[in-house]
Amino acid sequence: MSGIMDMITQQLGGNVMQQMASKLGGNSEGVQRATAAAVPMILAAIKRNAGSRQGAESLANALNKHSDGGMLGGLGSLLGGGSGGNASMMQEGGKILGHVFGGKQNNMAQQLGRATGIGGKGAGDLMSMLAPMVMGALGKAKAQNNMGVSGLQDLLNQEHQTIQKRQPKQLGMIEGLLDADGDGDVDLSDILKKGSGLLGGFFKR
Repeated sequence: MSGIMDMITQQLGGNVMQQMASKLGGNSEGVQRATAAAVPMILAAIKRNAGSRQGAESLANALNKHSDGGMLGGLGSLLGGGSGGNASMMQEGGKILGHVFGGKQNNMAQQLGRATGIGGKGAGDLMSMLAPMVMGALGKAKAQNNMGVSGLQDLLNQEHQTIQKRQPKQLGMIEGLLDADGDGDVDLSDILKKGSGLLGGFFKR
């Protein structure tokens, strides 16, 4: 079974990163660095929310809407489609982020934007693009493997362990940011420096 991070990385090949940078009005390096942090950040938040039985059941129900993985491949239409489709997918992404991050959503975007140079709005928009892809990948994996609630929790734990093995320090700092109280005491720039292991590990083919 393909890992969630791998499924998403496959969708971000070719000229997609350049298209995303153009759409966000930022440089491609900054968008690439932000993407490398945002995807494991979203996954870590989803895993935390699904840690309880109730949270996992809520996630499983939400994923039933994404069982065909359509949102996983929806980034192309967002980047090249009309304004109506753009707004719909971005709104969906915003709802997902609001659910998984709660009151931390704005702080996460601000810190990510500051660390990568794409700004808080750019980071927020980027995360809104990526969140439906993450849900689409999870929904596809859930449907293909006929997972129940426990299976979904196992999948998230396995994905977490895989990322942890690849980049333990970087993931630890991302989780530290999720734990932070919003005062900015965790500096994302430390894990997003040029040539960081997180960036190389995410985009390595």
